[in-house]
Amino acid sequence: MAKHRISLLFAIMTAVVFFIVAMVFSALAAQGKHPFLEPTGNVSDAFANEITPSGWTFIIWSIIYIFLALVCVYSLAGLFRKNAYGYVYCSPAILPHGFFVAWCLNLGLNVGWLFLWDRRLMAGALVFLILVALTNYVMIFYSCHSLHIYGAWLSKYHKVDLWLHRALVQNGIAIYATWTTVASLVNLSIVLVKDAKMSPEDAVTLSFSLLTVVLLVWFVLENFLLDKYLRHILSIYPAVIWALTGVFTKNYNTEQPTRNNVFNVALLGVSCTLLALRLVLVIWKNMKRPLLEDASPEVMSPMEIAERQKKIYI
Repeated sequence: MAKHRISLLFAIMTAVVFFIVAMVFSALAAQGKHPFLEPTGNVSDAFANEITPSGWTFIIWSIIYIFLALVCVYSLAGLFRKNAYGYVYCSPAILPHGFFVAWCLNLGLNVGWLFLWDRRLMAGALVFLILVALTNYVMIFYSCHSLHIYGAWLSKYHKVDLWLHRALVQNGIAIYATWTTVASLVNLSIVLVKDAKMSPEDAVTLSFSLLTVVLLVWFVLENFLLDKYLRHILSIYPAVIWALTGVFTKNYNTEQPTRNNVFNVALLGVSCTLLALRLVLVIWKNMKRPLLEDASPEVMSPMEIAERQKKIYI
């Protein structure tokens, strides 16, 4: 008889509650309603510089929240669905306790950031936003690690679940992680001007430079060092291109382009190139060296695999 795993069930339900609460606060913050003092867009406009994107780019938050809502729905569905070993959410736990703990922490930090941003406490907002981005990468780690372990079994017996994990969890959270990384760099430029008294032009140049480094390091990691974990994450570069296009449409001076205008265009070109290379490499690798090709799901049952994992992963 299938049994529930109470601790994991509680973790999932807690994450869903945190998500609903975060959505309520996000909606209130966007409109500047109590307990917030003004719309988040007003604060952004007050500290606008050459790396601040156009207002239309923030539609991406709707896309992010749709993905996260679908992850909630998928996780809740696992409480009622069954496979040969028991309930889907825990037999085995593809998304373990650590994933949902990180998600709850992420959403709590997100709400905290809304309040700090609303009160214009930019240094504190920067710290919280960096932590939001980092917890996103932690969630990606948990998902990628689990699919690496259970991928062969999922590929043979539950292929739809395998692709739902790749599409919703990995790529959905990757969009969230990318956007909060870019937002952290925008927030950094504000802090450098406001608190460190750096010139706005130099602060933006530094933020663009850091984004360039992050992009190049990620490209190397996902294509050469961590390919077996990250191969099917494809949403990073589209999110960066979206953000940089918004920066371009808001700030580009056609008559006399500034240093940062040129940097923005160059980085946009680099991002498009990296996206094209990424797609070519993924297609080529899937043709020549497909993942899970040599893995045998019969070697060990997923529940036996789960027993061998460290507690942090299960």
